[in-house]
Amino acid sequence: MNQQEYQAFSDALQRTLERDSRVRGLIAAGSMACLSHQPDEWSDHDFWVVVEPDTLEWFHTHHEWLPDSEQIVLWFRETRDGFKVIYRSGHLLEFAVSDRQDLLRYAKVNDYRLLIDRAGLAADVARLQEETRSDHSWASDDLGLLGQFITNLLVGVGRYRRGEHLSARQLITVSSLYALLQLIPRHIPPDKPDLLDNLDPLRRVELAYPALGAAINRLLRLDLDQAALELLDLADHLLRDRLAGYPVEAVGVIRERIAA
Repeated sequence: MNQQEYQAFSDALQRTLERDSRVRGLIAAGSMACLSHQPDEWSDHDFWVVVEPDTLEWFHTHHEWLPDSEQIVLWFRETRDGFKVIYRSGHLLEFAVSDRQDLLRYAKVNDYRLLIDRAGLAADVARLQEETRSDHSWASDDLGLLGQFITNLLVGVGRYRRGEHLSARQLITVSSLYALLQLIPRHIPPDKPDLLDNLDPLRRVELAYPALGAAINRLLRLDLDQAALELLDLADHLLRDRLAGYPVEAVGVIRERIAA
């Protein structure tokens, strides 16, 4: 979808749900909110629909209320209230349909726009956003995050050398990075701070930290044990003089073990 098509789909969804008296709210999230970043040709539609409790079953078992529903080629339930849809064009929807109670119980909110509000949801959704920010301020302390980073590298390299390459790849290229990229913004200001995602620290790193993102992507193309060693050296360079109580000896031990 280009931006015009994307907006047309958003408008069609909003118009359809505005005509449905069972709908109490529509919350656009992620790219659909058009706040910290604008949708592009790869953006999906993320949204949350709030409906009357006695209509949940209908919305959970029907998809004809979605725009261009005759073009849907895949529709499935992913979680309690969450669904994914793929259109013949390849466009993806990720959405939830719940009552108000489950919205307040389960929703995580970063960027959002409240497109329909017939139930006084504005204060509730604003509170959800603040709670999400607090919950995802990465409650682990600095040394805890660094510890997760270096131990995931160590375990990943061990599994790689044992022949468990799939598990090693996940630990080195995902789990370790997940911890490191929670830690870095605490000590190194990004070029574009508004682009960082408080739900997923791997999102838009290359846009918020262009040089760092390029460096990480470069070293992730290496063999896994070499990638682990260079990730450790990169983190050491970035954080040794910035992080109070930095465990110099522990990092050295891990480096020797990985390099052996």
